[in-house]
Amino acid sequence: MGRKVYITVFLISILISSIPAFSARDENKITLAVMDFKNNSSRLRYDRLQRTVAEMLKTELSQYSDIVVLERKKIDEILSEYALAQAGVIEKKHAREVGRLAGAEYIITGEINVTSGQLRIDTHIIKVATGQIVGEKVSGASSNFIEPMIHLLANNIIFVLTGNGKRTEVRKLTTYYANWMLVSTTGLVVTTALFHSAYKSNYDKYHDASNLGEFDNYYDKANKNYKIRNVFLVVSSAAAITTFILWQADRTKSNRIYARNTKNIPGHLQPKWALGVLADGSQYGLSLNIRF
Repeated sequence: MGRKVYITVFLISILISSIPAFSARDENKITLAVMDFKNNSSRLRYDRLQRTVAEMLKTELSQYSDIVVLERKKIDEILSEYALAQAGVIEKKHAREVGRLAGAEYIITGEINVTSGQLRIDTHIIKVATGQIVGEKVSGASSNFIEPMIHLLANNIIFVLTGNGKRTEVRKLTTYYANWMLVSTTGLVVTTALFHSAYKSNYDKYHDASNLGEFDNYYDKANKNYKIRNVFLVVSSAAAITTFILWQADRTKSNRIYARNTKNIPGHLQPKWALGVLADGSQYGLSLNIRF
């Protein structure tokens, strides 16, 4: 009996001692709320993105282990109770209050704009305790690229909040492998030049031949090289045109999404910077940490 009591007390003590460790781990996580975005463009078709952008951003952010994203239901209850806004779209001046009531450390609001024909999504990362703001934005050719745009935006928000990962300002949507095509084209051009040289050589020997046997031999070789050269010439030309088209497509603005953060805006956050070293197996890397 005494032994059973001793084992029970021992197990309970282990359980109790483990509780602070779990609590400390949770306290280290960043809690944030994402509000619906506001469509500031004149295009009504982007109204559907007001909630879509917010939900997609929440999904991306929630995949990061050090970030806890509050449920939409909790935010909607607060908005309804205090009549702060409809459909989750609130002004920035109310965002801090919503974040405080929801128990969020940070709250993210944003707008949907169209600038120079590009779809642009602006976000405001607001620290509830101080009201300090950091802006992040991403732009793309159209709403057809909304998924990679949100993925890039979430990546940069995570970097701003945690300092982990790598900040990305430009990302290509499609890789057209123009460089590989250029290498192939170069090979085709060189091959064409070799057959042309062989054709010219045999053609000259054909004219210099002194007997019928040499005459026929060099003529046949020159004729064969001539035909092969022409085939490679056509293929090389087509490859050169294809290379140029792929090179142009790879460089076009519509094949990229861009992200820039808000810097040096009066009244906005001036972040603190911290440089650290991260170990990953046998590799080491530098981590730039921005916290506000």
